[in-house]
Amino acid sequence: MQGVKMKVLIVDDQPVSRKKIQKIMEVFCECEAVDNGQAAIDAYKSAWEGSAPYDLITLDVSMPDMDGTEVLLNIRILENQSNIPEEKRVKILMITSSSDKDTVITCIQAGCDDYLVKPLNRETISKKLEKFGLAVSKESEEEWTVRKMIATTVESFKAGEIHLPSMPQVVQELQNIMNNPTSGVAELTQIIEKDASISVKLVATANSPVYRGVDKIQSVNMAIARIGLKECQNIVSAIANKALYETKNRQFKKLLDKLWEHSLACAYGARIISKKVPPQDEGKGFLSGLIHDIGSVLLLKSLGEIVSQKTKFDETDLINSIYEVHTSFGAYLLEKWEFTQDFVRIAKLHEWTKFDLKTEKDVLIANLADNLAHKIGYGFFDKGEIDLAGLHSTKLLQINPVALDEIGEEVKTMIAESTGAF
Repeated sequence: MQGVKMKVLIVDDQPVSRKKIQKIMEVFCECEAVDNGQAAIDAYKSAWEGSAPYDLITLDVSMPDMDGTEVLLNIRILENQSNIPEEKRVKILMITSSSDKDTVITCIQAGCDDYLVKPLNRETISKKLEKFGLAVSKESEEEWTVRKMIATTVESFKAGEIHLPSMPQVVQELQNIMNNPTSGVAELTQIIEKDASISVKLVATANSPVYRGVDKIQSVNMAIARIGLKECQNIVSAIANKALYETKNRQFKKLLDKLWEHSLACAYGARIISKKVPPQDEGKGFLSGLIHDIGSVLLLKSLGEIVSQKTKFDETDLINSIYEVHTSFGAYLLEKWEFTQDFVRIAKLHEWTKFDLKTEKDVLIANLADNLAHKIGYGFFDKGEIDLAGLHSTKLLQINPVALDEIGEEVKTMIAESTGAF
């Protein structure tokens, strides 16, 4: 295959990941891309029947309608039915965000030729292409630096070399209390007073123009009484999570500030959407919005602590590489923090573009809130132009375009009013 331009089909439901793979591979290959499993099977059939078959298909393992392993099995069945000889069968490269041994074994047993673990980069992809007979150029030093930073940080967390911050435990304890119908102001006060910083900020918030009353609030229980149990939970969740966005590294500080604004916009959006989709819990919606991108937060925060401020890297490459792993890494973190599985699924599935009637409303709300935040100017990843009314989550939640506009304006107002509160 040396000297021949390889024909490649890229299959990934996430636009950012799909565009990144295509950008890297189109230098060496003739690339086409689709966003779901059935489209991949249809494209494979069409190419073969048109006597212009693909040399290679890259398959993302995790997709909503039909996962990569199912697509792989379907293609191998079609090849068997058509009696396609072994040497002419398409090479299939599985793309996974998990280095889990069982996932890799399943892909190999299903008939893949090789696999790659996200985050992807020019170097890792070029090595696989070389294995399939195509000579390609090497990645730049900056590209290698970004890939190495992300991969090393994820593995360090999993190996226990980087310890999880303790602050989110306060959020988890609050969640447990709020789920207990017998809990009240006394129990909530006891949890909040464990952390002096949170206590002080909560009291200050109760005395802010948004909540200010006749008398000055001087204690946590007075603050809870003025603000209310549910709203207090939201405020404390935001205060606790804000600590995760702090770093002394200037390169990462601006990124974390931008990500915090995005998460807060998602939290407000999810809370408002939850009101319109009864019987959803507004407090749960708010917390889901705050933590759905927790994988991105912990990666940036950790990198800010271990990477020298003099280290050179391409910011776009960094953000795109984080995008590739942030959902699976976020789900991993929430499991470690012993969050319930519904929160874990929100972190893992919120970037999907296709859902069905069986999808939990919590996931749909997080997806819509995330996209809405991008639409109104509080985005973090580059998702391009977003049609909110056309989203699967919007349609399944039955939110009309007028309501979407109203939610967007309300979120903007809330962000403006919360400036300096956390």
